Amino acid sequence: MSITLRSFATTVSTAVATAQASCAQLLDMGIGTAGRALMESVAGLGLWLQYLGLQVLSRTRLATSAGTDCDSFVNDFGMTRLPGTAATGYVTMTCFSPAGQSAVVPAGVTVRTVAGVTFSVVEDSAAANWSAAQGGYVRPAGAATMSVPVQAQVAGSSGNVAAGAICLMGTSVAGIDTVTNPAAFVNGSDAETDAALRARFPLWLAAKATGCAAAVGSAVAGVQDDLTSALMDGAAPDGTARAGYFTVVVNDGTGAPSDALVSSVYAAVDAVRACGIGFAVQRPTVLTLDVSMTVTVAESADASAVQTALQAAIAADIDACAVGSGYAYSRLSYLAYVEAGTPVLSVTDVRLDGAQADIPALATQAIVAGTISVLVVQA
Repeated sequence: MSITLRSFATTVSTAVATAQASCAQLLDMGIGTAGRALMESVAGLGLWLQYLGLQVLSRTRLATSAGTDCDSFVNDFGMTRLPGTAATGYVTMTCFSPAGQSAVVPAGVTVRTVAGVTFSVVEDSAAANWSAAQGGYVRPAGAATMSVPVQAQVAGSSGNVAAGAICLMGTSVAGIDTVTNPAAFVNGSDAETDAALRARFPLWLAAKATGCAAAVGSAVAGVQDDLTSALMDGAAPDGTARAGYFTVVVNDGTGAPSDALVSSVYAAVDAVRACGIGFAVQRPTVLTLDVSMTVTVAESADASAVQTALQAAIAADIDACAVGSGYAYSRLSYLAYVEAGTPVLSVTDVRLDGAQADIPALATQAIVAGTISVLVVQA
């Protein structure tokens, strides 16, 4: 819906022009005249009524609402905004002198980045190095390192940190000297935005007819923000045809969703599936894509900055692909020309996973960025 708004000056000038056009003789509407004062008072009242109309629209229509007004609108239908999720992953704790001494790291021990993003060690009773008797993860004497799971203390994308960013112990532990994260943390997400909430609302309404593909998609989307999924209708997890059965492949961006997340998705899908229909929920198979290319730029360009910008842009573009997606070979050249931050003269020797071809889409597949090699040549 398009709304036409008028300013005070426009309203007054329009009213004056209308009054002049309706009279056979010239009217004096100069500043300070009674006629001008009347027009200005009516224009002021019109602005107030316009403001009230905008306030009504911002609270009664989802398309024009924001913040808590969006929440109250969808809450009337039984829908809620998805909260943020905390980033999780594993850190490696190291002892410089492991001989003769062991160490116990209990749940709740904190580690952090230089920027102050803090993570807490969480309990995983199924881990091989977890000891219920000692109440923590045990590094035996003689072992220099051990891996423990951690979770960001604050939910949101702020917990997504690069590999090696976690380097400080927030809590001192005897027998532990340093800590680091071998892999980047990427599964933290912010609370659902207004735009995402509006986009999900029609799907949520369509899913009220349970047992359909829309219901399954909505069930998965409602578990956690930033999830992607693919539905294999009439197929078993191994891809073979199976009547009365479907398989849901789900990914949270890591390629390896946790057991708890898979169980949550299973429970959500089970609540909307048709009676008598079997299904499975599984993790995707991960395909790591290596990219290489040669980019020629002007002699005055900063080659290092171009290389860094392109590597980051290509990795982000690949990692943003939903589960079940393929990847177009031609996108690499497009990104090189668009994302370099400086004019690119030519792009040559482009290789996607060692070839010059598209990566086909597979329902069970999640693609992640591997080694991104960009050789920048100055003309």
